[in-house]
Amino acid sequence: MSKLLIGLDIGGTKSAAVLGDASGRVIERYELPTSTPRETIARLCDFIRRQLGSRRACACGISCGGPLSSRRGVILSPPNLPGWDEVPVVKWVSDSLGVPTVLENDANAAALAEWHWGLDRKVDDLVYLTCGTGQGAGIILGGRLHRGSDDLAGEIGHIRLLPLGPVGYRKAGSVEGLTSGRGLAALARLRLQEPHPPSRLDSIPLSEIDGKVVGNAAIEGDHFALSVVLELGDYLGQACAILIDLLNPQRISLGTMAIQLGQPLIEPVRAAARREALPRAFETCQIDVAALGTRVQDLAALAVADLAHRV
Repeated sequence: MSKLLIGLDIGGTKSAAVLGDASGRVIERYELPTSTPRETIARLCDFIRRQLGSRRACACGISCGGPLSSRRGVILSPPNLPGWDEVPVVKWVSDSLGVPTVLENDANAAALAEWHWGLDRKVDDLVYLTCGTGQGAGIILGGRLHRGSDDLAGEIGHIRLLPLGPVGYRKAGSVEGLTSGRGLAALARLRLQEPHPPSRLDSIPLSEIDGKVVGNAAIEGDHFALSVVLELGDYLGQACAILIDLLNPQRISLGTMAIQLGQPLIEPVRAAARREALPRAFETCQIDVAALGTRVQDLAALAVADLAHRV
């Protein structure tokens, strides 16, 4: 049997604990609403201890949105985690579970999982775009995770694409503002206030329109919602072109929103990247949904634990 690994995923609305192994198999999983740092971590660790019983795990990986310090093992002050300021999460978990513990940015963790288990390490240069509530990038270069000097590599969401537009990363017209789940909702609300074809979204108050509502409408064939997805896809493709020209990766894997929407999003992303990127660099880069699909979220923290165990 493969050695046991622990993964903790800390999210803005929910957190999860996963017990798995080095083959990428999830054995047990537990999810709870994210609350205070102490309570959330204590409940996740309690679950893991109960599942382990007399067994022992090799390592624990923690995946969390930034800013954070992987070197210090501290969650600093993520905007989607109010009150999680200077949380020494690695110390808390390692003291509780008695195993080596590592903290990693959630985009980096997802990139590790996609590279290791989704692509079987057959790609040396990979960018993983989260395409979730926010937008971040995890970067594998030469088969190694690239964190940067202060855990800030891959913050593609902060780059400004337009002088004005939906706000993301506290910046109007940013990649996050235009290409995240929040961005999809913001674009839809803007376009609904302009002349547009009839849509099922017309019957929903603007304040209640989120990315999930727009995505579901697009999946069901709503032409207006599809046009918003097409617009977002073009912006996302422009962001991919920046990454292609800068890093010359072999693959860009797209996460949550792309997994849900599929080709209606992927096709405009590829078209815009082809238009904007260096032709040779574009031709050598595959852009597609994450090979792991929806499994990437559970496996991300396990991949961090696996890396910690191997180092």
